[in-house]
Amino acid sequence: MTMQAAHRAGSGTAGQGSDHRAPDLPAADLAAEAARIYGIDGPTALSLHAAYLALRRRDGATATRHAAEVARSHPDCHHAWVLLGLVALDRHEGDKAERFLTEAARFAPKDPQVLAGLGKARVLLADPFGAIGLFTDALQHGSTDRPMIRLYKDLMAEMHRLPEAAATLEAVAQRMQDGALYHMLAEVYLAIEDFPAAIAAYDAEFTLDPGSADARIGQVKAALYRHDFARAETLTAELGAESPDMDELHSLRMTALRNLGRNAEALAMLDAQYQSPLYYKRALGVAAHVHLDLGDRRAAGHAFRAADALTDAEAMWSGRAYGTFLLAEGRHAEAVAFYARRQPEENRAKIPYGASSPEALATTGQLFVMQEQGIGDQFALLPLIARAPVAPGARVTFVGDPRMGPALAGNRLGLDFLPEDAFAPEVRARGTTLFVGDLVRYLPAEAPAPPLGGYLSVDAARVARLRRSYLDRALGAPVVGLAWRSGDRLTGWHRSLPLPELTARLPRGALVVNLQYGDCAEEIAAATALRPDLTFLQDGAIDQMADLAGFLTQIAALDRIVTIDNTTAHAAGALGHRDTHVLLPAGAECMWYWGRTGARDPWYGNLTLHRQARPRDWSAPLAAVGALFGGMA
Repeated sequence: MTMQAAHRAGSGTAGQGSDHRAPDLPAADLAAEAARIYGIDGPTALSLHAAYLALRRRDGATATRHAAEVARSHPDCHHAWVLLGLVALDRHEGDKAERFLTEAARFAPKDPQVLAGLGKARVLLADPFGAIGLFTDALQHGSTDRPMIRLYKDLMAEMHRLPEAAATLEAVAQRMQDGALYHMLAEVYLAIEDFPAAIAAYDAEFTLDPGSADARIGQVKAALYRHDFARAETLTAELGAESPDMDELHSLRMTALRNLGRNAEALAMLDAQYQSPLYYKRALGVAAHVHLDLGDRRAAGHAFRAADALTDAEAMWSGRAYGTFLLAEGRHAEAVAFYARRQPEENRAKIPYGASSPEALATTGQLFVMQEQGIGDQFALLPLIARAPVAPGARVTFVGDPRMGPALAGNRLGLDFLPEDAFAPEVRARGTTLFVGDLVRYLPAEAPAPPLGGYLSVDAARVARLRRSYLDRALGAPVVGLAWRSGDRLTGWHRSLPLPELTARLPRGALVVNLQYGDCAEEIAAATALRPDLTFLQDGAIDQMADLAGFLTQIAALDRIVTIDNTTAHAAGALGHRDTHVLLPAGAECMWYWGRTGARDPWYGNLTLHRQARPRDWSAPLAAVGALFGGMA
């Protein structure tokens, strides 16, 4: 738990319960109203009222004096104990706060103010896990304590439990109908890369509070993640005219301009007056992407390096960005120190980079290799274990997504498998654990690296049966597997292309086996309307999201595959599929595995790469697809 979290737990506690402002009433009526609110006699209730007002003024001594009098005369009144607990929280006295609030909980165990206060006390006592449980209970019982809600979100982020936090915060934002909470919720959804949910939260915020700067910036982000870059640029221009010193707008406008292909305008935004080094750092990151789009790799490298050196804030992404740039350049020896920073400090506290050192590997008889990133990245990084100096006879176990277990059956790397939910501390203690991405340190100092593909195995008999079923269905027509889309991120948008544009290059009458994950019924319907001669096959026996081994079998059963850079490409590479064609974006969104130029696959060694000549222009890769089938369409 950070020191900042402990400070926030002891701050902003005054006045977080009911509104205790004095109504404009005669003294007798005021006493009656106080008695009604607090459930005790009028004069004593007025003492409680005075204590709350004192606490609101940050007059802890007066609040304590009144609350202590009530606690002595009415020890079963939970409000007195709450007040004493709140004063202790303001003084960062966690043990006292917990004692007073525990007493309050005897009489009001479900009171949200009591639960929230106890949670803050647990934070001060360095028990974030206990605090999380109490905060969750407080929210479920109707708490509206905004500082507590933010503290809950921050603690859940530190514990890497944001998906769980999102579900709780969604219910709270709906109950409170508060624009600021929807903004917080949207930022949580962005952090866990649930972009449709983030867009919906930004829209809800704007509906509730359309005039606020946060809500309007939220609309810029929503437009970016809808890939409506023209609207995002228009909104940033309008906001910038009103608030030219708003740093966050600069990098957002740069992103919109870059995606509109207005590169010179995007780079000119670096000359804006930045108040914060962090936002200038983000702008340098966008500038690096612009330089890559323009093919100026030298300028891109300088921008990435400058961004990383500018400030320690957000050092994780800047280190990773510069590291992956160097990896794509083939400068592997330079890259590893920066790429190693892609993991947050709390992860490195558990699995240090030194665990992957030659000295550590040479002395362990049991090596656990932890997954990271997506399934495609795991397929790409796993074969690096063959390059690592693992001790002879050492047992190597990959720890990851349960779907990877059947997919790795019979692999040629000699890997065992363990589901991540079974990787208990007592199991981990038996050997050395490292992150799979740390194995890039064993790439040769300069590219090219030896091919890494063809290490997965599949059931040959099942492949033959599946292949025969596709050929029988095709009735002599060509059979081709297609995948065309990659996620909701901006990077995925650059890698993806419309299905009708791809199917326009296929031969007449072809059987198209759908290899695309997710719901794509509308896209297939649009492609079928333009090419009714094609037959699309959604094989009901294969569900790549649930049955990765079955998906690998499906890939092996196809003679030819055309895909963008997604899981399909990496699965085909790991299988050693010899007639897979990967359509790649130019510029910043080309993943480092593929290098910068050429049709030869430098990573797996068995794929054929078709690259854009310019960012967002798929004409060259699509022409290559047409040529594969003899220009028939």
